[in-house]
Amino acid sequence: MGKAKSKLPPLVDKDLKTVLSSNLREEHLLKLLGLFKEVDVDYSGAWSVAELFKVSLEARISVRAPIIEALFFMGDSRSEGSWSFSDFLVTLTSFCALSREEVLQLLFIIMDGHRNGSVRREELMEFFAYVPVGSKKPVFPVNNSNALEKFRQGKWTSLEFDGLAQLCEHFPYIPYPAYHTQELFRTVILGKAFWEGFDKDRRAILNRKVKRVAVPGTRGAEKVDVKLPVRCTMQELLEFSRRKTAVNNGKRVEAQITGKIASKLTKERDLEIQRCPILSLIRNPRCMYHVPHEEMHKLVTQNSDRPEFEIPSMTGARTDLEATTPGGVVARQKDEPDQQLLESFGADDSDEEQDWDEESEEEDSDEFSD
Repeated sequence: MGKAKSKLPPLVDKDLKTVLSSNLREEHLLKLLGLFKEVDVDYSGAWSVAELFKVSLEARISVRAPIIEALFFMGDSRSEGSWSFSDFLVTLTSFCALSREEVLQLLFIIMDGHRNGSVRREELMEFFAYVPVGSKKPVFPVNNSNALEKFRQGKWTSLEFDGLAQLCEHFPYIPYPAYHTQELFRTVILGKAFWEGFDKDRRAILNRKVKRVAVPGTRGAEKVDVKLPVRCTMQELLEFSRRKTAVNNGKRVEAQITGKIASKLTKERDLEIQRCPILSLIRNPRCMYHVPHEEMHKLVTQNSDRPEFEIPSMTGARTDLEATTPGGVVARQKDEPDQQLLESFGADDSDEEQDWDEESEEEDSDEFSD
């Protein structure tokens, strides 16, 4: 079959299905490619964290700065301090696709940098003490720290997700930066109306069936099955990560025992959990909630000598990606990993013990009320 032409860079199978499951189509991808190139003023083919702040129209001294920096760290699939087009596309569309409860789950993950399953008071204090680059003062008001003393009369040392949700319910200004950051990016990435429509589709039970959509760049000649992402509880995300991953040299890698004991029901649920937007946006193996995907380093292609800006065929043969980056673009070499970001968001060079293997068959939690 002849190769179809497209202006889009090549995307791996998983990344393409992720954005298609969020209701994006070829015209949306081309629009976002234009935005990526417009902000990439030095034509390096990659974004730095400064360019992410630029597109968000946020200053690095705002209360949203630590959320934006954490988002950039999580989306950096190569841990090089830069974003390829694939990183930009998948991370920001997945972030915009989050429900309100999932935004709160992401906030919990940012605070629980070492994936302990709970957030200690000291970790919350450290988060509220964030000082941006070029400043000497914390961006968060003292009210945030005072709230920790008022909550449960100060008689607590750590909070699991439900506890953090209660804290945020009592003191709404604590989760406000995370929610507002999503609003900013929803405005920039395709507009609020698009994402409100996606929210409506995702809430509808009848829309959980498989949809067959055209592969971008094929003019409808090739199609692929996609489903809207499901919702998962924080406990499911935590246990899924524990069963599927281990730490090697400070990076999350696939656990050796993955899939050997899991029941059929667990495997089916695992496939759904793997598609949830939070795990899709966490692409950096140095983030302790990262779950590797076996297709992350494979391009879906018909021929290995295809032009760089030609969309790969979804039904073609797969080749290992060796010299090319996941997004098909070259990362700027001048960017080195930001050590402060690595330390702040869970990168740890020490190995941890192998996590236990257990089944997770919990039902989806009710949607977090708007």
